[in-house]
Amino acid sequence: MTTLRRALVIGFSVPLIALGGSVAQARTPSPTPTPTPTTMAPTPTPSAQQVATFQGSAWADAHASSGPIVAKIGDAVCSEPSIAGTPPDSTGIIYSVRVVSGDIRDGCGREGDVVTFLVEGLQASQTAVWHAGTTQFLVLMAGPPFARFVGSTGVGGISGDEVVLPYVGDNVCGNFKLSSIPGGLAYEINVYSSQQQPGCGVEGAQVTFNLLDAQGNVIAAAKEKGVWHAWDGMSDPQKLNLTFGPVGGIKLGNTGTGDASGEEGSAWGRLSTLLGFVGLTGAALGFALRRRTTTR
Repeated sequence: MTTLRRALVIGFSVPLIALGGSVAQARTPSPTPTPTPTTMAPTPTPSAQQVATFQGSAWADAHASSGPIVAKIGDAVCSEPSIAGTPPDSTGIIYSVRVVSGDIRDGCGREGDVVTFLVEGLQASQTAVWHAGTTQFLVLMAGPPFARFVGSTGVGGISGDEVVLPYVGDNVCGNFKLSSIPGGLAYEINVYSSQQQPGCGVEGAQVTFNLLDAQGNVIAAAKEKGVWHAWDGMSDPQKLNLTFGPVGGIKLGNTGTGDASGEEGSAWGRLSTLLGFVGLTGAALGFALRRRTTTR
């Protein structure tokens, strides 16, 4: 009897111990291990012998570009972010871009590799050769060709709300920038090609220049004319010092501001300035103004 009781106790104790162990494990979960942070390898800083630097002015669609320059070797983008700024002579936007070697980025510069450039996402026609540790000057031009004119307009030739625009035939074909210089005003005009705008410049086409007021009315025409030649970015732009004379487009009277006397006086004041530009003496100008007063 004693032997049987001992067997029963042993038989029932084993499962209870096992059950007790499983309950204990369920009530005390194992801690979740903390993941080890992944350490990113730092990007190496290029040495002077692991980059080629390119600097110059950049142009896209007949305007100076201040956007980033992207440099590629084959399909690999190999440029660090470019730096842009305005040069002292205001002839364009200066950029500086560093193109790294294959030691820094896979597929990038090896001695003699050809570098191509994108300006505002447009492919520049210029390319360069990668040479370690060098700085090369390069004018980048992307988009259709254009002609470029620079010069002065004299003191008082243009007011702040007036612009000079280039024409090919009857078509307005470009953009205009004005800046102050000692003794007058300097202008820059880029004239579109027919590839960029139908009816605009082709090689040898005549370019004329008109002065427009803030409302877009032609108020004077330059006596000087230009010839459309595609600018290569390296040679000097064509230089013309513009002088303006009156044209039939001068509008007298109210132009829509509601003040007829003010508008008329302003128009006559502008006319007197224009007459001065075509070389009339003070006496002749006074005669013109007295005649205007007499006939009112």
